[in-house]
Formats: sequence, C-alpha cells, structure tokens
Amino acid sequence: MPALPNSITTRAAALLRRLANDDRGYTSEAVIWIAILSTLAVSVGALIGPDIIDAARNIHIGRK
Repeated sequence: MPALPNSITTRAAALLRRLANDDRGYTSEAVIWIAILSTLAVSVGALIGPDIIDAARNIHIGRK
C-alpha cells in the first residue's frame, strides 16, 4: 500500500491533468467575459459619446 501523502499527490496530479484537458466550462466563462466587456463598452460609450458628438458638431472647416 502506498504512503498516504504520495497517494494524495498522485490522485491530485491525475485530477489536474484530467481537468486541464476538459473544456466544458470554457464556453460559459467566455460568455460571461464577453457580457462583462460589452457592458463596459456600452457604459463608456454612453458616458463619453455625447461629448464626442458635440465636439464633432463644433468642427468648422473654413472655405476659401
């Protein structure tokens, strides 16, 4: 019978190897990150957008 610490480390290493090759949670993680980043982009656009539009409207090109 193997020593207890050796058995635990062997099982933990095997579990980590198995989980490293498991992509089941990646899709959910990617969707969550995309939702967070999209919300951030919309928020920044809502805060800064009116200033950018006002600045664009105030551009006057001189005629010759």
